[in-house]
Amino acid sequence: MDSNLKRRVEAFLFIISKGLKIHELAEKTGASEKDVLAIVSELRDEYKARSSAFNIINFNELYRMTVDRNLINGLNELVPDEFSKSVIKTLSVIAWKQGITQSEVVRIRGNKSYAHIEQLIQLGFINAEPYGRTAKLNLANKFFEYFDINKGEEKFIFKQFNE
Repeated sequence: MDSNLKRRVEAFLFIISKGLKIHELAEKTGASEKDVLAIVSELRDEYKARSSAFNIINFNELYRMTVDRNLINGLNELVPDEFSKSVIKTLSVIAWKQGITQSEVVRIRGNKSYAHIEQLIQLGFINAEPYGRTAKLNLANKFFEYFDINKGEEKFIFKQFNE
């Protein structure tokens, strides 16, 4: 790969914090989508191999550079601005009690959690499956990708909201 192209892709990912789709990176760099995807994959592997402070995540087809979650103190800096504290609290209840029913979340968090749950489903952070008259809620793969954690680690991240 062209090292200059690789540096340009990395620079765009660094500068544009909201993230970019592969086709947007290709347009900005003048490279093919295939080459850009290969570069993004190569950068991810390099960061991981050298235990870099940075990583690249894919959320809703947007690739963006993030700081390794192990280097950040507290959830507030980790969670994007587009989530209100109340949505994060609802998400933390779902993460803490994997397999919780929607009615139980509403009992714990109140009626506004219906809107939070809908938002989290639309963003792909949680899944809802019918469960009698309610729904059973579980974390989706997007949750684990976005927060760059393995299944089972979610309780440690959201601990401060559940104490």
